[in-house]
Amino acid sequence: MGPFVGTVELVCGTLIILGLFTRLAAIPLIVIMVVAITSTKLPIWAGHNIWIFHMPKLARYGFWSMAHEARDDFLMLLGSIYLLIAGAGAWSLDAMLVREPEPS
Repeated sequence: MGPFVGTVELVCGTLIILGLFTRLAAIPLIVIMVVAITSTKLPIWAGHNIWIFHMPKLARYGFWSMAHEARDDFLMLLGSIYLLIAGAGAWSLDAMLVREPEPS
């Protein structure tokens, strides 16, 4: 799954940087981040393996350890949710494609 996820992140990240299909590109990133948080951070919070998700070896476990390990994941998730809601903005390629030409 690594190459697939890497390709999706690269393509969607490029689309977001360009401001092209921003809302559509944010959806796969949200899904990837939810799966990443669930599969890697939930066992840290619980302190034991959960189903097929294995707990890494860390000095501490629990909520604060999980929150420390997941801070970047949560930021990317919230940023993607914001882009899904707000869109790309006035200077994006999305805005340029929608803008009507001014009458001459």
